[in-house]
Amino acid sequence: MVITMEMYGRSIVWTDVPEVTSENIIDVLTKAFPVHLKNFRDIKFLDEYEKGKQPLQRKEPKSYRPDIDFETVDNVAAEATEFNTSYRWGNPITLIQRGEIDAGEGKNESPDVALLNECYDAEDINSKNQELGRWVEICGVGYTFVDINSEYEDGDSYFTVDILDPKYAFLIRSNYYVDHRPMVGVSFRIDDNGLRHITAFTKYQRFEIEESKIINGKSVDNSEMHHGNRSGETNPLGIIPIVEYIRSYDRTGCFERQIAEMDALNLLESNVLNQVDQQTQVVWHTNDVDFPVEEVEVQNEDGTTTVEERVVKPESNDWLQTYTTPDGKQPFIRPLAMEYNYQGILENIMSKRSLILQKCGVPERNSANGGSTGVAMSDATGWSAAESSANKQQLITESAKMQEVKVVLRAIKKSADVPADSPLLNLKYRDIRPNVKRNRSFDLITKSNALATLLSHGVNGLHAFKTVNLFEDNTQVWVDSEEMITKYQKKLFEEEKQESSGKNEAEKIPDRTASDISDQKDESPVVDGNNQINYSEKNRKG
Repeated sequence: MVITMEMYGRSIVWTDVPEVTSENIIDVLTKAFPVHLKNFRDIKFLDEYEKGKQPLQRKEPKSYRPDIDFETVDNVAAEATEFNTSYRWGNPITLIQRGEIDAGEGKNESPDVALLNECYDAEDINSKNQELGRWVEICGVGYTFVDINSEYEDGDSYFTVDILDPKYAFLIRSNYYVDHRPMVGVSFRIDDNGLRHITAFTKYQRFEIEESKIINGKSVDNSEMHHGNRSGETNPLGIIPIVEYIRSYDRTGCFERQIAEMDALNLLESNVLNQVDQQTQVVWHTNDVDFPVEEVEVQNEDGTTTVEERVVKPESNDWLQTYTTPDGKQPFIRPLAMEYNYQGILENIMSKRSLILQKCGVPERNSANGGSTGVAMSDATGWSAAESSANKQQLITESAKMQEVKVVLRAIKKSADVPADSPLLNLKYRDIRPNVKRNRSFDLITKSNALATLLSHGVNGLHAFKTVNLFEDNTQVWVDSEEMITKYQKKLFEEEKQESSGKNEAEKIPDRTASDISDQKDESPVVDGNNQINYSEKNRKG
């Protein structure tokens, strides 16, 4: 049986209403759920496919030797997911200061951003990002839910961040406004009786819905309302707390486009295994061979016995003697098998597998090729292409992270546990920028040298850290190192000033950070061939 799954990314759920209220929320959800249910089926299929549930796509049942039918799974999807999750989500997504001084206020926000990162760490955000990254890479979308920490204890974060299963969460976006803003954030569960329990957030309200009825909020006496008699509750954050992360704007998973090729690879490997086993459990073909016959008693169902003649087949290590018949026929015994070019087929399998991984953005990690290093090796093995793809995705991830930060700052301001003098209350959305870093050990020396050069030439330490992107939390490193870096730069420039003041102006050498040809044009005929005659004449005069 062939299972055909046509998937082209997760569909966006739209609504045309300009505002979602208690009066139209049921109608909006009624139209939205059929679209999400298709996404639900796709996400469930992709999740199971990555785990190894990959039915063999054989057009017709196996007719030859149906007793031998391997269905092997070469789970390339899991390998693609593992690489992309590790490479793109394997390091913490920290928050850094957008600028050292807030525009117009003259305030250094570095300690405030460092404190916000500490709150995120208290929420075990690194572990949760792994769960989020897995959903994003497999099915193309992922969701976080931000709320006020209502069970705050000393040392906890003032807010909570939880990862939602995208099968049971989605956003409804506006088709009415040109910016396609989110209008409703939806999370739901299905109980043992099949009843759907929905929690829906608009910008200003929160609705609990069961069986097409709003069950929370104040009672409403309105005969025109056919869906329920309650109004919902106020959303204290004043913003939708469900944030959507996407992998790309077509909302596809990292291996989704290559599913057909993966199915073909599974079928090819299964056929090879079938052939090997068929060669091992071979069917023998004989001609003009007489095997001995023996009589065997067979017990019948009615209790009686009968005698049957059976051919005695040779077993392993037995001798078998044949004779040429009087009419000259030659008896033979040989296996009934098809000839396979195993070497060519195995090379085809390896080539096809490598190509699928390449299309999934996975570079070569076990290359045995030698003679290339650095940039040449990165280009040849696909690491440069993987880095470019990760950079593109990073811009989309940072946008979603900033939306999450906007909700987090609202939760901090609404929390009753935040001290009135906490610097977190002064943080603004514009003060922060996410920092997505991918560690590459072969860049460590280059980055260290670049950082030393920037600091020795007077570049502000925080800006140098951001440029080099060497640390997990640039802001925290700057807070911890600011005093020492400032002293180092001050001492460096004082020594240079003293050294320069002791020299005679005539002895000073022009300060050039790199070699150039500014003083060679009149001296070398190689630089300017037109001056070769003048150069020769000058030498003769000299």
